[in-house]
Amino acid sequence: MAKRLVIAIDCDDVLIGASEYLVEIYNRTYGTSVQLQNAYVSGNTEWQADRDEVLRRIYAIQMTDDFAAIEPEDSTVKAVEHLAGDHELHLVTARDSTVMSVTQQVVDTYFPGCFASIEHVGADASKGDICARIGAHVMIDDNVGHLETASENGVGLLIWFGKYAWQEAQKERAQSLAGLRSCRNWQDVVGVVGDYARR
Repeated sequence: MAKRLVIAIDCDDVLIGASEYLVEIYNRTYGTSVQLQNAYVSGNTEWQADRDEVLRRIYAIQMTDDFAAIEPEDSTVKAVEHLAGDHELHLVTARDSTVMSVTQQVVDTYFPGCFASIEHVGADASKGDICARIGAHVMIDDNVGHLETASENGVGLLIWFGKYAWQEAQKERAQSLAGLRSCRNWQDVVGVVGDYARR
């Protein structure tokens, strides 16, 4: 019989496509040339501002109506609804709490009743700490750094989601993570989670 799992799910680039939009608007607004593949490289000078200012600018973009209007794909909505029928889901995002209303709007509009909680970790806290608090068995994220913290906090199944430009630089780190599975789409995720639940 399948086990009921606690699953931590990232928001940006897992539920909705966000980074490409953020980088495009940032470059257009500030006259920069941030490359998508470098968006998550530590100390990236392409942002042309110190870290606090970059985060302030990104949060401002995330608070716009256009950002809030980014829709998830139908396949994403169906997969999350399917998983919510069998498991306990938590949205665990690196978004700052200042954009909580935008995240809540996405959940209320497209994923009503699917998530037991919405956790805004912010830029500096650990998603792994949240996973430990909620007792997560599974974490789904597009960024290896967050999966590493989840692994350190006992999460057994780490799903590296998507096929994005910034993931190329993370491949070596990903290969060293026990329990990591790469899933390019939500159909893959549902299959991998189902297999894990039946162990």
